Amino acid sequence: MNNVSFIISIDSSYEMTNNFFEELLKTNFAKESEMIIILDYVDNINILNYLNRLNRINHNITIIDLDKKVGYGVANNIGVNASSNKYLFFINTDVFVDDVCLNKMLNTLESNQADCVQPLLIWPQNNRIQCAGSFFGPFYKNHLFAGRKAESIDFGLIPIERQALTSALYAMSKDTFNEYGKFDEFYYNKLESFELSVKLTLKGKKCVCLQDAIAYHSQGAGRNQYYFDFYQQEAYFWTNFGKRVTPDIIDYYRYQTDENMKEQIYVAIVISQTRGVRELIDSMDFTISNYIEINGINPTKINLYDLLPYSIHYSELPLLFFVENIMNLLGNQKWFESRNAKDIVLDTYGNLLYIKDV
Repeated sequence: MNNVSFIISIDSSYEMTNNFFEELLKTNFAKESEMIIILDYVDNINILNYLNRLNRINHNITIIDLDKKVGYGVANNIGVNASSNKYLFFINTDVFVDDVCLNKMLNTLESNQADCVQPLLIWPQNNRIQCAGSFFGPFYKNHLFAGRKAESIDFGLIPIERQALTSALYAMSKDTFNEYGKFDEFYYNKLESFELSVKLTLKGKKCVCLQDAIAYHSQGAGRNQYYFDFYQQEAYFWTNFGKRVTPDIIDYYRYQTDENMKEQIYVAIVISQTRGVRELIDSMDFTISNYIEINGINPTKINLYDLLPYSIHYSELPLLFFVENIMNLLGNQKWFESRNAKDIVLDTYGNLLYIKDV
């Protein structure tokens, strides 16, 4: 046995739960770990029968059956109290992972290279990045590099340390978890793990994303969406931490900027509901000949033929797009085929790249 306790709270479908455990229990790492499973008032008989069957044939499993729904933070705090090993691996039931990833995470903790660690999370639906850790923009936060093809990033240029991480899959020592207050039980299925990692960073602890450790996150299926109370929880987080965190999105843009980008003169086209975009672009020291801001449209349904005149389509100057997410431009392949290969795009997830690489 290793010195790891998996903390797994269950609030999802039978099918997702079944797929998750069948994949996880293929790994030697999981077989050698303690597994604390917390049933957050689960009444699906298929899930209950399935987990009880697993419990009978896997002696490293402990099941805690809660008699009322308490949410992710409370459930996981209960699970930690029942655990007996040095290292805690929090994982959602919509994450699929292998031995290589898990061993890299554990080695990072054991060698004191980090106090909290997550892998690079990939969407299995499209093989693009779901989360490479988290960052802060002006009055918002996001998953870094979401929507990006991993092969389009030179991770050698990107530091691994982050201000915050996601516990879709992350790990830390039990001592660290307890010392910094566990998960704040005000939250309910949303920001518990994110907030704890922020607290670690603010106290000088090191949170890292292992960019060469890969796990697949079928996002949104691991916790019952009905129980999100997003607005109040966001307000609670920003009230407590808004003046203490540092916007670092510009740092990630700069890590991705090459000399050719700096030499161009751009027409900037902003299709975003995010405030302060012009200030973000100006802070990059790009040379901008003209700003075009397109407001009042759904940023996820961008049709450039419907938004921009012919003169922009065939502009000899390269274009600099700013959008909510780079994938919002994917429906415009024909439009870009006749464009300048030097066109670039920035988004609210910290992505900066040539449009040809989107």
